[in-house]
Amino acid sequence: MESLILVCHRQNHFYEREAIILTGLSLVFKNIKKFIQHKPFLFAFLVISQIVCVIVVFLVCGFVDNANRAENIISEGSKEFYIALILNNSDEANNYFLGEDGKYYQEDEDGNLIPYDENTPNFEYTEDSDFEVLKPKIDELIKFLGDDFSSFFLFATTNKVDGSYFRTGYSDINSYDNEDEKNFEMSNEKIVKINPEDNYYIEKYGKSLNIGDKIDINGEKYTIAKHSSGDVMSIPYNSVDKYSLATGMYVFTKEACSPKRCEEITAKMKELFGDEKEFSPPEPRVLDEVQNIQLAYGITAAVIIMIILNISRVYSYVLTYRKKPFAIMNICGASKRKIFLIYLVELMLTLIVTFGIALLIFHTLILQPIAVSYPNFLISMTLQTYLIIFGIYFVIAVLIMSLTISRFISKSAVEMERSGD
Repeated sequence: MESLILVCHRQNHFYEREAIILTGLSLVFKNIKKFIQHKPFLFAFLVISQIVCVIVVFLVCGFVDNANRAENIISEGSKEFYIALILNNSDEANNYFLGEDGKYYQEDEDGNLIPYDENTPNFEYTEDSDFEVLKPKIDELIKFLGDDFSSFFLFATTNKVDGSYFRTGYSDINSYDNEDEKNFEMSNEKIVKINPEDNYYIEKYGKSLNIGDKIDINGEKYTIAKHSSGDVMSIPYNSVDKYSLATGMYVFTKEACSPKRCEEITAKMKELFGDEKEFSPPEPRVLDEVQNIQLAYGITAAVIIMIILNISRVYSYVLTYRKKPFAIMNICGASKRKIFLIYLVELMLTLIVTFGIALLIFHTLILQPIAVSYPNFLISMTLQTYLIIFGIYFVIAVLIMSLTISRFISKSAVEMERSGD
């Protein structure tokens, strides 16, 4: 019986709390409705001014970052480490690099890629090109990266003489969005993924390749399991033939590396693979870039403070017209805490809605046109930037609006009449 009474008491308490919340929200929306009905021009002014002010905040943040950013922009959030597992033997070969499609390119003065259309550049395979030697080193590198390991992939060739280039590798087990891709990369079966429309494979195997067809790789039969649109064949890492030879490896971390962490990973790779090879670690943000970003957010916060202070003064004027509703709520027994929450929710609701409208207008209508003249805006104004600005905006708004409301409800209706509020 006591348990039943306790349950009923808890249910009643829950329903009472729910009723209080619903009543409070009802009052919030009624206040906004009355505001629109009785002061439409003032309400329109507040909404439009808030939207304009938030757009100004985005522009200020973007312009500050744009003005302080170097011309040669370091890739934001770069997490890529590369190592060449072959050695070049000629000056000419040093001018070329292996592209993601498994072909060699040279970069001209304008940054255009010129394909190497003659003989393959002179190079020699190293001991680390051999998969039997390479795999234990990759395992050790992944163990060293620990929880920060995201993925790796290799470019390789099926043999020295007339081999086809292919890609292989895998990601951290928790990084896969696609179950089919995970099953393919983690497979131990002799399967491949290939582009059936690539003329290279049509010429090599004498026919168009379909799913289920078998192809010969170093005397082993591999089944085509999937089609792909890429130029390079894919083979599961655990199914790579032992005669295949790796030419280059990319390793990705989950988080962008600090300069210290970047040096640690590069040192470990040189320890494993030898420092005579070509290494291309990511370029971490330098101190100047970090300071520029902090400056952008600092000025943004200052602008937001000025905006919210001005808006709070207007709302103080609005609140003085609510002396009678405030007195009635006091007489009916509403605590100052409840009145405070009702007014705060009302104010924050309008601020958040106008922030969302301003964000939508800025991102869809303003960002692209302004990026024509200031391309760094596309780098600066990311989802992370929007969230940080919203966080600053929300915290400052809560603090200033709380002070504004507290000042208003701290006085009784009589005191407000005497002071002329």
